[in-house]
Amino acid sequence: MVAVLTTLTRIQLIAQDDAFIQALTGSDPLVEMILEDVARHIVVEVFGEDTEAAQRYCAAHWLSLSNQPVGGRGPLSSVSLGGVSRSFTLPYLNQKTVYGSTQYGLMYMEFLRRNIVPFYVIQPSGVVDIV
Repeated sequence: MVAVLTTLTRIQLIAQDDAFIQALTGSDPLVEMILEDVARHIVVEVFGEDTEAAQRYCAAHWLSLSNQPVGGRGPLSSVSLGGVSRSFTLPYLNQKTVYGSTQYGLMYMEFLRRNIVPFYVIQPSGVVDIV
């Protein structure tokens, strides 16, 4: 069993404007599942001192995504009353990963960048690929 360092209370502290996350309780099966998942994937051996913070932001990201509508539509970004118009943000715009779709995911990516060193593959042709 891997250690879960973060808690729903700590997640709610960084997500104070998110009504969905604020309404969750520690006994909610979704919360339990996400905390188990972050504990398995975000470990002290990789993240060191940043482990709890990385778990917190990743869990907030996953919880936030779990409340988004199906169909790839992001949060509502503008509304017009005269003529009835609604606009939605496009998730993952200019991002190569789903983590770019929430502010929590972007923070998790910062912890990831600080703690995981990319490695390079040099092909025989001399072209360098970042993996």
